Amino acid sequence: MQKPTRNWPIIFVASLGLFLVYLFQDYLNFYTAVQLKGWKIAYIGTDYLPQEQRMEFVINKTLRYLLNDLLSILLIHGIFLKKRYTDFALVLMLFGLVVLLPLYFYLYFASVDGFSSMISHLHRIVLNPVLMMLLIPALLYQQSQENK
Repeated sequence: MQKPTRNWPIIFVASLGLFLVYLFQDYLNFYTAVQLKGWKIAYIGTDYLPQEQRMEFVINKTLRYLLNDLLSILLIHGIFLKKRYTDFALVLMLFGLVVLLPLYFYLYFASVDGFSSMISHLHRIVLNPVLMMLLIPALLYQQSQENK
């Protein structure tokens, strides 16, 4: 009997998790002040982030990064069912955690002139699972080359 090439329950859970993280991303940003006014919720953004809230910002962005990347790794595992692909995705996640995330925090807090566009793009790459999603087509290509 041939081993299944995909594990659909894992793919479903990971995809649903990524969708929910995206859908509720405003609720995952605990560093923003939330005020209940009747039935409306007003969010105060991070345009002005006091010094005492910076640690909360770092912790919450790091947790969001980990949540997105771990769900992406679960998705990669469900699609390929290959330990070496999962391990490579973990290494990529650690690279982001050790290199890209601190760089993002430095540029964000330093507010270096002329780097606002870079910070915006780095935010998308780091806090959204862009690198992991780009890894899926690369691994599909790798797998197709191995099968030839």
